Amino acid sequence: MISRLVAVGAFALALAVPAAAGATIVYDKGVASAHPSVWIAADDGSGGHRLTAGQFPHIAPDGQTVLFELPAAKPTGFKPRLMKIPAAGGTPTVLVAPVWSGDGFAWSPNSKTIATVTGPEVGTKRLVLVDVATGAQRTVARGTFVGVSFSPDGASIAYARAPRDGYPFRSEIYTAAVAGGAPVKITTGGHSQQPVWGPTAIAITRQRRSNHKGDGPKQDVFLVQPNGTGLKRLTRTKVPYLLTGPAPREWSADGTHLLAEFGGQDTDFAETVDPVTGKFRLVGTARNGIIGWRLSHDGSTILGITGGYDPTGPHDLVSVPYAGGTPTILARHAFAADWTR
Repeated sequence: MISRLVAVGAFALALAVPAAAGATIVYDKGVASAHPSVWIAADDGSGGHRLTAGQFPHIAPDGQTVLFELPAAKPTGFKPRLMKIPAAGGTPTVLVAPVWSGDGFAWSPNSKTIATVTGPEVGTKRLVLVDVATGAQRTVARGTFVGVSFSPDGASIAYARAPRDGYPFRSEIYTAAVAGGAPVKITTGGHSQQPVWGPTAIAITRQRRSNHKGDGPKQDVFLVQPNGTGLKRLTRTKVPYLLTGPAPREWSADGTHLLAEFGGQDTDFAETVDPVTGKFRLVGTARNGIIGWRLSHDGSTILGITGGYDPTGPHDLVSVPYAGGTPTILARHAFAADWTR
């Protein structure tokens, strides 16, 4: 399951107080149209308004900066740009071009640095650390990437790298210091992906072959320590034909809650996972599974959308209690989302 993207935005004076005093959400609208737009609101959905043209926004943990993708169709191929805009509004500027955030994107906890992927549309790409204020880049690794995550203290990143394109990816998990130095490989076997660094362990996926002819690989969530020890299988899922399985999405700050996403052909829905027992639970209902974008820091609330995986479908942005309950609609007709909550 290829990892997906998240969202960001801002309101001028009316949202300046909510952004500082509370939390902020950003989301996009019209991602299947020729004119997608980024919106911003308070985390209860109030005050929502258009921030700028663009899609797939990401908001800094401190709520001050929004990054988003601006599609750029070129004669030589599709080359999206990663743009930067103050959450209070202003003129967007280019931060990274081209950018392949779907291969990996993460904010540092201090909001000063991002990790993302750049390079040619086809072929070897670069995982880079980018200073958000200056745009300065440092290449961490080259290859094909399937996820990246900062450590809770912001001093290191974990990422999944395969030496070349080709599905299924023959990828491993590496860690690297943000300050520089040689990366360290912490998995073996060539089938580890999508690291999410939590307070007690790094959650990853590990893929396995299907027993069915014509089927793709299956995966479950595992935990591993940052030094590569203590590898533990967390979920044990009977993954149906043509589906892939769960992948970690986000930890709560205290490590007691874990949000995952179950994917595969025409399928994408959120699950909660007990980090101790591996017990998982569907978010929403079987008929209307909810795509999970983010988990609140305290683990109490999931930010997601109704309406399934297809960007062209009807979607509403919702908050859902992690423990289960009725979704609360925050914005109508929204797709990718992010928040500071």
